Amino acid sequence: MKQSKKWIALALVCSQFLTTIPASAALVGPEDTTESIPPEEQSPATPEDQESQPSEPPEEAPTETVNPPVEEGPAVPEVPEEIPEESTTEPKPEDPAPIDPPKEETKPAPTPQSDQSTNQEATSETVQPAPVENQCSTLPELTESTPAESNQSTGIEITPVRETWDFIKEIGEDARKIGLEEDLYGSIMIAQAILESASGQSKLSQAPYHNLFGIKGKYEGKGVTFKTQEDDGSGNLYTIDATFRQYEDYEANIKDYAKLLKEGLAHDNDFYKGTWKSETESYEDATEFLTGRYATDIQYGEKLNALIEAYALTSYDKEKAELPEGNDEMIYPVSNPVVSSSFGPRGGGFHRGVDFAASLGTPISASLAGTVIRSEYHASWGNYVAIEHENGLTTLYAHNNQNLVTVGQTVEQGEIIASMGSTGNSTGPHLHFEVSLSPSLAQDQLIDPMTVLPK
Repeated sequence: MKQSKKWIALALVCSQFLTTIPASAALVGPEDTTESIPPEEQSPATPEDQESQPSEPPEEAPTETVNPPVEEGPAVPEVPEEIPEESTTEPKPEDPAPIDPPKEETKPAPTPQSDQSTNQEATSETVQPAPVENQCSTLPELTESTPAESNQSTGIEITPVRETWDFIKEIGEDARKIGLEEDLYGSIMIAQAILESASGQSKLSQAPYHNLFGIKGKYEGKGVTFKTQEDDGSGNLYTIDATFRQYEDYEANIKDYAKLLKEGLAHDNDFYKGTWKSETESYEDATEFLTGRYATDIQYGEKLNALIEAYALTSYDKEKAELPEGNDEMIYPVSNPVVSSSFGPRGGGFHRGVDFAASLGTPISASLAGTVIRSEYHASWGNYVAIEHENGLTTLYAHNNQNLVTVGQTVEQGEIIASMGSTGNSTGPHLHFEVSLSPSLAQDQLIDPMTVLPK
């Protein structure tokens, strides 16, 4: 009995051992083939198959069991992994690429730009002594006012400047005298001189040439050659070398120019007849006639008209007005004074000075020599200038279009200090002129300007 019990116990142990082998062997196969082998097909496997499968799958199992997680795992992270690679690693090699081309593109760019600017500067220097149609582009009063309108047919505006006033004062009386003698407009000759010579700043207009009008050829055997620009009649400029006449002074130049207008050209004595006073209704007719005839600039007449209006040059088309005899110390601040409002009570208030009416841009002169104590803007006076004089008086000039003097500046009697305007509390161009017994300009110190001006 004891021996039979031992065999029974041994049989039970062996049966348990045999049942544990297929369990371990079955776990290997299904893990390797869970995606391709359904569970119901796995159960019929025999112990021999189950025992033999573990020997083969161990070689494939590692690859098959590893591959699915590699294929499935990276499939999700591949997107975030590629994005950082593009944003971190790819820009590193690409960053130099976009930077370098601009460097290569910008390096040659300044070269043509600098060449162009150099050429422009060179052109402007060589064109300075050019005829009027070329000088107009260098005038500050034309370029500063309407740089964008230079190609338009209308709308040319000019802001008077002190340098041009001084230039007008230098040649104005010669132009007036010769114009009256030769039946020509002194205003047009002055405007042409401003336009052609850049207010006497061009090299051709200065000593020793004194050619204000860009007249070509030789005068009494004397001439000088400069580069100049011409307009082809359509607004396009081209550069040529030309010989210009040389004069001993401005008066000789203006006389020669007047002779040219009166005698015309060799093949046509009446070539400039349309500029004569006797042949025109106004200076506008003459400036229109000159356009395309004396100058190729298609805006020539418009520019001349703008200059004549801005600087009130029509006063040079008639005899100079002589101031009436009277107080020798003070002079009128404007030529041909027209009083539009007197000193004293006016309406419900008090008018502090005298108003002189004239066109916009008319030059305003200092009534006496003195020192400028104010040159500024006031809500009522607009642009105004105040000058203190040695005799104790102080004069004030208000509603100016532009002040041409600064505080502390010493001015001479008759020196142009401003241009007439309508700034501040004003309804039209005029000069409000005050005379005060003290620099305070207090109302109780004011006197009637007409009592100290020439009678």
